[in-house]
Amino acid sequence: MFYPHLLNIKSTDLVLEIGPGAYPHWRSDCLVDRFDDAPTTDVSQFGGAPQQTLGKPLFLVDGPPLPFRDKAFDYLICAQVLEHVPYDELSLLVSEINRVARRAYIEVPRPVFDLVYDFDVHLNLMDIVADTIVCLPKERTSLRKVKLFTRHALDLRKSQGFSVENVSANAVAVGKEFVEPIQLNICSDEEEFFKLISGNVVNITPPSAPRKVKESLARFAYKYARHLSKEDIAALLTDAGGNR
Repeated sequence: MFYPHLLNIKSTDLVLEIGPGAYPHWRSDCLVDRFDDAPTTDVSQFGGAPQQTLGKPLFLVDGPPLPFRDKAFDYLICAQVLEHVPYDELSLLVSEINRVARRAYIEVPRPVFDLVYDFDVHLNLMDIVADTIVCLPKERTSLRKVKLFTRHALDLRKSQGFSVENVSANAVAVGKEFVEPIQLNICSDEEEFFKLISGNVVNITPPSAPRKVKESLARFAYKYARHLSKEDIAALLTDAGGNR
């Protein structure tokens, strides 16, 4: 996650995180992932390191829908995840995020990130424009024509520490907190996608010193707070008949 300081989570909020991988957010109360830590799972799905839960309850799902009641959570975190999701599942997943949570933080890599590296586990080019997530499935792009170049960039990243994200985080990632329902636009081709994101300037500033202090205090308090019990979790789930 590039911009954790954008999250405005209250001390009483119940928080779900989708796709935490190796780096679950400290404030998450409950986790959902498509993958587990089986030996056959590519750790690239977890951000390059083994899956971690930090002792939080983890639900494994094979895609949407999510197994929770309507508005079961006050807040939902979905950071660096949507680019991994097959585009024909994205609309339902976004709909489920809107259904189970009152507010959500969404973060995605911007196109430059995959134009340089073209990670195999990233299935979509993404951006956030105003209140809309914009997506272009990679299978509708010509990225395959420059695969030798992106492979070379990945080799430089691994062997020499070449990293575009260290140059400018705003160029390679965007995050937004949504209070209103999230909108999704899945583009049909490159021309439509780049027309929509053209001129989309991201200028997310680093957290202020007071903000850092506030988060440190909140993290300390959360460490000693009551966490979810089995009974709490059961109350969040849909029942056997699918009622919410």
